[in-house]
This record gives sequence, structure tokens and C-alpha cells, in this order.
Amino acid sequence: MKTFQADMIRDHFVISDNGRKVLVDTGSPFVITEENKNRILGGREALDSVRSNVSPDIDEFRGVEYFCNHKVLFDYKNAKVVVADANEALSLENPVAQFDLKNVPGRIVFTANIGGVDRSMIFDTGASITDYMSKSIAKTGMFFDTIEDFHPNLDKYTVERYALPVKIGEETLDIPFGVQPAEVEPYVRNDGAEGVIGVGLYKKYQVLIDVHGKKMVVGR
Repeated sequence: MKTFQADMIRDHFVISDNGRKVLVDTGSPFVITEENKNRILGGREALDSVRSNVSPDIDEFRGVEYFCNHKVLFDYKNAKVVVADANEALSLENPVAQFDLKNVPGRIVFTANIGGVDRSMIFDTGASITDYMSKSIAKTGMFFDTIEDFHPNLDKYTVERYALPVKIGEETLDIPFGVQPAEVEPYVRNDGAEGVIGVGLYKKYQVLIDVHGKKMVVGR
């Protein structure tokens, strides 16, 4: 088991591992590096985007491919990432809720009650500026604000956000969701999800991802 002190760059988890600067991103299916970026569809664009918008010296984009063999705990409050082998014990001291993970290759997909309806969501630590929801669902919430975000395929853009209640165990949070860009919507839908959640969850809770055990645990 290893504990990494993270640099929270624009609220992304960035760690140093064996001399490499690594952005840990559960929204990416793959581990992308300078060496393999041209062999992965969208790999070059993803790595170039984080170097442009997060930090120019990122060596690795570490995605779900890595998580298949590890348990990973994200601790935003203490700026730490704890990594254990899949068969090692790793838990939260004060769990609040546990979610079953769906069998979606390359994605971390779970069901959460949002706006009173159970919805499938992708957990994405790369969603560090805002969370997202399909337009028809997002606009059922209360208008929150307009902010700027970026995406490897879209560069920078502005997005309207709407607050929706999200149930986490016995707690309910009002989380602002951006209207999912039309260019991104088909990819999210293809993964059987209606939206993407990251920063709205991991800034408020510790999040433990156990892909091998098919569960996600949140707590404090």
C-alpha cells in the first residue's frame, strides 16, 4: 500500500510516482503516456489537453485501466491518494454510503438518487470544475451560475449549471450540474449513464474505489 501526497492543481489529483508526474483521472478508460498516446484513440488529445489546462509537465494520465488491479482512496481534504493492491485491505474510518459499481468496461458507473430519481452516473475525478447532467434533467434544477470548463475534444467553453439534490446515504446535498455538452452526451449515454459526477462528491467526502470488489464507498 502506498500513500501519495497530491498536488491539487485546479482540483485535479496530481501525484509523483517513480519520478513521473501523474494525473489520476477515473474518467479516462486508459493509462495514457507520451510513449503510448498515439496508439490510443484520443490519447494525444487527452494528454495535450491536461498539459495545456492543468500542468505542462504531466507525464501520465492514469485511468480506469490502472484501477482494475488496485483499490484507490481519494482524500481531497488532506490532499492524499492511497493506493492498495486489489487483494489488500483498504477502508474508510467513517463510511457514509456504499454504491454498487455496474459492469461497464473502462468506466466507474454507479446509481445515485438525484432529484428524487435513481440515475446512472460516471464517477470522474477529471470533472474537477463541475459535474454534468443531460440537458433535460439538469434544467429541472434551480439555475446556479455559468462557468468556464474544458474538454479534450472541445477546448474551453462556458456552461450553465443547475442545482439538483443528491442523496448520499442519509444525507442530501445540493450539487450544481452543468448542462452536458451535446458533443459529449452520446459517449456518456453509450456507457449507460445520464451524467458525470466528480468534484461535487470528492470535495465533500473521501471516496474509495474498489473496481475488483465492484463497489464505491464514500465517507469522512
